[in-house]
Amino acid sequence: MSGQPIDFDKFRLRTFVKKLMDMGEVAVHEEPVALPDLSAIIEASPKAVLFKQAGPEKCEMIAGVLSSRRRLAAAFGVGEKELIPEFARRAQQPQPVIEVSSAEAPVHQVVIGEQDIDLAKLPFHLQHELDGAPYISSAMDFTIDPATGKPNVGCRRLMLRGRREMRTNLTQMSDLKRIYLGSLQRRQPLPLSFVIGSHPADFIAAALKIPMDELQCIGAMRGAPVPMVKGLTNGIPVPADAEIVIEGYLDERGYSELEGPYGELYGYYGPMHIDPVFHASAITMRSDALHHTVLHGGRYISRNDATQISCMYTEAAVRRTLGPMGIEVTAVRAMPGATGLHHVRVAIRQTAPGQARAAIAALFKLPLLRLVFAVDHDVDLWSEEDWEWAMCTRFKVDRDLITEGGHFALSMDPVIGEDGMQTKGGFDMTAPFGAKDRVEDRRSDAPRVKPAATAQSVRQCLETGPKYFIEIMEALGTRDGREVVMDLEKLREEGALNRTPNGQWCLKGVPGSQPATVPPEVALNIH
Repeated sequence: MSGQPIDFDKFRLRTFVKKLMDMGEVAVHEEPVALPDLSAIIEASPKAVLFKQAGPEKCEMIAGVLSSRRRLAAAFGVGEKELIPEFARRAQQPQPVIEVSSAEAPVHQVVIGEQDIDLAKLPFHLQHELDGAPYISSAMDFTIDPATGKPNVGCRRLMLRGRREMRTNLTQMSDLKRIYLGSLQRRQPLPLSFVIGSHPADFIAAALKIPMDELQCIGAMRGAPVPMVKGLTNGIPVPADAEIVIEGYLDERGYSELEGPYGELYGYYGPMHIDPVFHASAITMRSDALHHTVLHGGRYISRNDATQISCMYTEAAVRRTLGPMGIEVTAVRAMPGATGLHHVRVAIRQTAPGQARAAIAALFKLPLLRLVFAVDHDVDLWSEEDWEWAMCTRFKVDRDLITEGGHFALSMDPVIGEDGMQTKGGFDMTAPFGAKDRVEDRRSDAPRVKPAATAQSVRQCLETGPKYFIEIMEALGTRDGREVVMDLEKLREEGALNRTPNGQWCLKGVPGSQPATVPPEVALNIH
């Protein structure tokens, strides 16, 4: 028993969906929608999608709750600019777990026993054209490591196999795979529960790998203690305020049946793999359960929920890596079209030579990150025009491209080498540090004249030192400038005017007024 009142709706998925609706972030489909049609609708929408009548059972289903930066930030209760610092703060603050009874837990309002289970009544749906069967893509797996007693939480896809069985992918090395292999060595099944529909903070926690008790990590991402209830048939704790739980176990036969193909995060299909079989022993749910699905792969990688989570995690990792090195990071952008894992843009304010190269070398050590682009702080990472400008004017292929081989890669990565490893690339797109101040190296921005009226004449203005034309205008308090040209011409006729190498106007003999020299090849053309 918890011994204290708990608001089981505060972190309910349905409550968060209501918040998104108030933000104008949800497209609602009131009409019946066939299960095979769901993915095309979800993929085409920049918003989250709420289906009121999904499939013949007319399930209520939500998709895309985390498939944009704005919605991801909303899960933390902050704006987009505050997302990364808020995530980093919560990742350092584990929250306690509150154990509640079955009678208290909303997710136990409806209980379907083993003999009455029919998984085919849940909205498994064909998510990609060539998938091997209908899937549920939003499951979170919960288990306890029998060897250590520690909880483990992850994200898992579920492939419908029968009325009480599912296949699930355990190909890539993970904590769950390690735990399951240990159970196989003991010739024991592994108790496991799948949660379908929980607060997005829970899904974020399940996708992360940080050094923290994994149930406390759920609370950390929520920013509050998390109520947990033990499974009725397997004793595995799950969030008591979740929507649906499928209890059961992975059998002791091990890797025994083909799972897949399935559309993977790269937008290609992952091939079939031999994987374990899950046997359901109970289904529990809220009386008004809201089903949940996530977009995975497809044509719009940036609209994948996992992509947005990966972007957040990568950006936080970049700042965490470079901060202690004394490198001032002014902006970071992990690229969602590259899954959020593989390409990152970093803007830095250079204070010493070699910082861009040092940043690239340090970021090469982050797992999975493949391409690192370093630019100066004056480049807008969200402007493709700005980006191409920096690539065109500050990047020399023979000087500024850094490569480093022998790095770990995901087995599903389409561009890994024959040895299963990947080569990383760094692009130093920064201007050379400490270069001579030349007007040719400055960006030609539109003028922003701010009249100050600190001088009575052009002569008085230039007596304090060389000035750019705009600085003369500001000192005279004018927003025209043509009259300044006339006054400069008078000074020229008097033989008092000169120019600096950067084109500033100056008076002869005034400190700092070193005259400009015209290159011979230019002088030859002046007649």
